[in-house]
Parts: sequence; C-alpha cells; structure tokens
Amino acid sequence: ALDAADGLLAAATDRQRASEVLARHSLARVGHQEYGRRLALEFGDPLPPAVVLVPSTAHYSWQKICRALGIGSDQLRYVPVDRRFRIDVEALERLLAELAASRTPVLAAVAVVGTTEESAVDPVDRMLAARQRAGREHGLAFALHADAAWGGYAISITRAADGSRRDLAAARAEAAPHAWPSPEVWRALIAVEGTDSVTIDPHKFGFVPYPAGAVLFRDLRVRELVATDAPYVFHDESPASLAAIGPYILEGSKPGAAAAAVWLSHRVLPLDGEGHGRLIGATARGALALHRRLAAGDFGPFRVVTLPEPDLNIVCFGVRHPRFAALEEANAFVAAVHARMSIAPGRPPREVDFVVTRTLLREADYGAAPLPLLELLGWSADDYRRAGGVAVLRCTVMNPFVAEPRGRTDFVEAFAAALREVFDEVLAVSPGTAA
Repeated sequence: ALDAADGLLAAATDRQRASEVLARHSLARVGHQEYGRRLALEFGDPLPPAVVLVPSTAHYSWQKICRALGIGSDQLRYVPVDRRFRIDVEALERLLAELAASRTPVLAAVAVVGTTEESAVDPVDRMLAARQRAGREHGLAFALHADAAWGGYAISITRAADGSRRDLAAARAEAAPHAWPSPEVWRALIAVEGTDSVTIDPHKFGFVPYPAGAVLFRDLRVRELVATDAPYVFHDESPASLAAIGPYILEGSKPGAAAAAVWLSHRVLPLDGEGHGRLIGATARGALALHRRLAAGDFGPFRVVTLPEPDLNIVCFGVRHPRFAALEEANAFVAAVHARMSIAPGRPPREVDFVVTRTLLREADYGAAPLPLLELLGWSADDYRRAGGVAVLRCTVMNPFVAEPRGRTDFVEAFAAALREVFDEVLAVSPGTAA
C-alpha cells in the first residue's frame, strides 16, 4: 500500500494535489467503518471484518490494543501452539487458507519472541515462509509483527562486535556449550530482522529500570500513517526529522530519562555477543542449570516435572504428591507454595530468599500442549479439563551468576533445598488432601 501511494505520487503531474487526495481518502482519516461502507458501495458487498492472528500464548495486551483501536477483541484469531509452546506453523497455514477462502482480510500475524509464561520463541523464519506461501497461493498480504518485548535482546548474541553475523557454534560455545541456543531458536532470532515491525522492552531482558519500551518499523514511511503535527510546538523544525518523535507517538511528548538509561546501557554493554549477548547467555545457562536440577528429582515423595527446556530464561514445573487424589488438590498446593515464596503485604522482602510466580495452563489457551506434563505428573486429559487447567510454578532467571557458584553459595542447590522445605511446610498444613 505504501509503495502504491508513492507510485501514484511519482506519476502525478500535481504532486501537492495528489498528496491531498490520498490523505483525504486514507484509512487513517476515514476510519474502518467509512472504509467498509465505501467498499460495499463500490463493489456491492462489504468484506468481513479483518482479523489479527496471534499464538494462543500471546500477551493479554493484544486484546487490549484490538479493543482500543476499534478492531475488536473478537477479531483476534488464536493459533494453537505445539508441545514446546511455540506457534504451530502448520495450523497457521491452515487458518490462512480458510481465511482466504472466506475472503476475510488479515491485518497482521504476530510472532512472539519470548512468551511471558514460558519464554518460548516462535519460529519466525517459518512464519515468514508461511506468509510468502500465503501470498503466492492465496493472494493474501499482511504484516508480520514480532512481539519481542521479552526476548528481543537475545538477538544480540547473533552479532559480532563489528556488526557481522556470528556463527552458531561460536555463540553456543560461549553461552551454554552444546545446549543454548538451539538451532531453531537461533534461526528464529536471526529472522526477526525480516519482520515488518518489532516491539521490545528494555526494562525486561535489557536490564533497564522500568518503564522503557520501543517499537521499530522496517519501513520508515509507516510513521506517516499516524503522524499528527502540533502547530504550537513544531514551527521551523521539520516533522521528518528523526529527533522530532512527537508527531509519531501516541504520547505526543514524553520524558527522556528512560531513553537516556537505555542509551547508557547500550554504551556500557553493546548489543553484540561480546556485550549484552554475554549477559543473556549467562542467564540462559543459569536457566538450563536450574531446569536440569529440577528435572533430576531428589525431592523425596514430591514428583517435580518440568516443561521442556526453555528457549530463553524461564523455567516452569509442576508438582505431584501421593496424597493428592485430584488435580484440583495439586493446583491448590502450587498456589500455597507460591504464596510462601512470593512478596506479600506485611512480609519484608528480605525474608524471602527465592521468589517464584505461578501460572495456570488452561485448555482454552494451550490445547494439548500441556498433555506430556500431565501424563508425567499422573493426570489425565479428563483431569485437565475438569480442573480448568494445570497450575505450574515459574522461575525467571535474571541473575547471570546462577550457574556459577560464588564462594560457598550454589544458588541452584540452595533453591532446590528451599523448595523442598516449603513443600514439606505446605503439605503439613494443606487441607483437603487425602490421608
């Protein structure tokens, strides 16, 4: 669409007049309702509402933004994930074929680079290929967005200090030998540069204080779709200046402290494998060490079962005890453990040595993806449906020294010991479990 607009302007004898006409009839100006009405008048039938395709692991903010933009959260189409909690590309392609057959426009598809719950990285490279096939076979054209709010900074491991692409073997040798990143994650991280837009939060894997977020567009012309000048602010300064971000952002104006913090962080730890990438690699190494320790067991009568090895730095695991007669009891136990190992009102943070979070893997969101976990825990698919999901504990490894014991402290073993202690304490006071 942007190329078509530029082509019309280039061919016009009166560029100013052509620019005014394009602006007057742009979607940004007339809105979706008027655009749909004009389509119906011109072609006799309106198109169905356009949809946005996201994996079922997508962040809740996608519902929020679809509502805020007037697209409607009902127009979000959730694509199933596989057993590594990555988007199922075959399911995506089937959905694209169905949408093409029903003449349903696709506004965008979203690849998540680091899911909030599991830090799973969608196969961005395969999604780019799927979009290309959808265009060739079905005539579909849509934007592919990378939601890299969590995992975007992991891309730094793919770059050398001179900006060239690193070799996977060399990156793995430094980060987590023979373990991380996997070839699939490596290809996905490299492929992010082929998407149309990327969101990334420096206050997450960038280790910058909250709040710091950014959106990047492949095509600079996209800014003009939302640009609005403030005549009382912008006088002689050209809105086209990169320094004049006000016309292009929703806030209009914003403080610079967060941006300065990001700039300073990038100067101290450059975005390459020798800088920030080394920090990311250390946290991934710590997550893998924790995953291996939890998977190894040695929790007495408690059965601890992990999700597959994390793509980034989040480790999730479920718990089972012989006294639990129903999955609901196990879920309640997980909630009680979380309550003991989290910051709460009236409890000084210094009293909590290790902090965990929890999440509920529901069938409506995850489909069959958690079934291997349930099977290893001794629960059935019927238990899964009846309980409304399976609760798991979640550990986010941000400390780069977790995998490297310092002095007499082995953080992984210390966490395992603390976890077993809390398990025993919670079981001793847990009501509703079978004797």
